[in-house]
Amino acid sequence: MHRSIAIVSMLVALGCGGTDASGGSGTPTSTCPITTVPAHPTFTVDILPAIQPSCGAAATSCHGGPTASGHVDYSTSLSRTVADVRADLVGVPPANAPAGYDRVRAGDPAHSWIVVKVTSDQPGGSGYGSRMPLGRPNLCQATVDTFVAWISAGAPL
Repeated sequence: MHRSIAIVSMLVALGCGGTDASGGSGTPTSTCPITTVPAHPTFTVDILPAIQPSCGAAATSCHGGPTASGHVDYSTSLSRTVADVRADLVGVPPANAPAGYDRVRAGDPAHSWIVVKVTSDQPGGSGYGSRMPLGRPNLCQATVDTFVAWISAGAPL
């Protein structure tokens, strides 16, 4: 796990959620929906609430609602539960990624596409899309580390 965290630490990049940390300049410089790594992160309490505000809660967001343009839908509704969203991530090969990845591979952050997508300028090399979320500020280290810890712990609901 320490090696995975070290790799992710070196690749910290854009991510979902959070607030404008521009100091009033209008140009956000960081995103930090999770400011302290929880001891035992879960999808329900930590991960989905960090993702949804900017990536998948609104009907018009890239990863939410009936017109989602991304390959993953993070929205929940009466017909789509938190467990459904997690089931669409864990153990599912991504639609647009190099071979050898799952969207989330429980216990293996190095082969979890979600980690690559939020920590690499050219995830998977050219042809696999952009760093996520597109046009948003960098994820803070605590948020990245929480994603890695959650995946390392088996991606619990």
